[in-house]
Amino acid sequence: MLISTLILPSKCETVELIKNGGFEENLDGWTSFSYCNQLPRDAYVTSYLSHSGEYSLRADCGTGGEHCFGVGGGAKQQIELNETNNLTLNFWVYLFGIPEINAWTEIALIIDFSIPESNKTLVYYLAWIDNIPIYSHYPLPTMDSENISNILLHELKNDEWNYVERDLAADFEEAYPDNSLESVQNMTFTIVAVSFQRLSFTSKGSYWDDINLTSFISEPTTTPTSTPTPTPPQTTTPPPTSLPPTEPTPTQKPQNQTTGCIIATATYGSAMTPEVSYMRHVRDNMIGSNELGRIFVTGWNAFYYSWSPTLASIISNSETLQTLTRILLVPLVVIINFTAFVFSSIAFINLPLASAIAFCVGMSLGLLVYFIMPAIFLFIISRKIILSRYNKTSVYRAP
Repeated sequence: MLISTLILPSKCETVELIKNGGFEENLDGWTSFSYCNQLPRDAYVTSYLSHSGEYSLRADCGTGGEHCFGVGGGAKQQIELNETNNLTLNFWVYLFGIPEINAWTEIALIIDFSIPESNKTLVYYLAWIDNIPIYSHYPLPTMDSENISNILLHELKNDEWNYVERDLAADFEEAYPDNSLESVQNMTFTIVAVSFQRLSFTSKGSYWDDINLTSFISEPTTTPTSTPTPTPPQTTTPPPTSLPPTEPTPTQKPQNQTTGCIIATATYGSAMTPEVSYMRHVRDNMIGSNELGRIFVTGWNAFYYSWSPTLASIISNSETLQTLTRILLVPLVVIINFTAFVFSSIAFINLPLASAIAFCVGMSLGLLVYFIMPAIFLFIISRKIILSRYNKTSVYRAP
């Protein structure tokens, strides 16, 4: 009886390489960063919008200003590859902004592969147009680079969740055929949102959720068998990987009314409209970007949310009131834009000072436009009416 040894492949083991890809553990595993120290644009975890679970990662582009041209930021994570292969990348991304206005905005996922004595980079562009670089370190998508390969992802829809799946191993081998993926020691996975448009007042950026980078490892096992004659080796078929839904449906949670601009949301019909998003951005990410600014924002929220939910409920139930309020909010949009300009002009000197001055300017202009000027107008009108009646009475009484 012959004793032979058959090499049988074991079950394929799926290994998840991204830590906290659903951002349910805050930023654990990720490092947030900003390209501009004067105007922080670090990515942050938010419960405002998510594809699944409670949280997602938001990467913002703010106003550039003169001192932060190319403002933006994101989050990164370094991954040790060890002896993995068959890398598959998939994620959900939600783009927001106005393509025609935010043409100089780039949203991308950058993967830097560390190999001996060199780095190789894949850049997945998720942005509005194809011919603007995301950052000065990276060339135009139409340019060739020895160590950088740009992959443009088209047909991503705005203001809804998009599913993206890539064969990362195949993309790497196609971009760098002379380099083996086995030589990669580790890689840095970076999410960025960058704006090259100075003083662009429309909110733009992206939400990221359910980011997965998986590999399939197959370790052969040695199984002794006893057989009088050689038989063909048996093979086992790896279990199929889970496929994304054919028609993914965006999942949006109810808006958090303790942090949203609920009157503006009721007026414009959605918390994701550019006007509402930008109001929230100026309040939370500009004025509220530091400890002093957060004190101002907290005080304002305590006052605002003491009466605004009732008014927002009334407005949302009447199209006429929505139209009227939309007209009344036009001066507020202008005030918010000017407040952002004031903040951007001072932020490079001192962030708390910029928050204090911008908050005072915004509040002063709001009081002037919505209270003082209407009061003066009513006083003038009522005075004219009283004088007119007095003059008529004086005429009647004249001999």
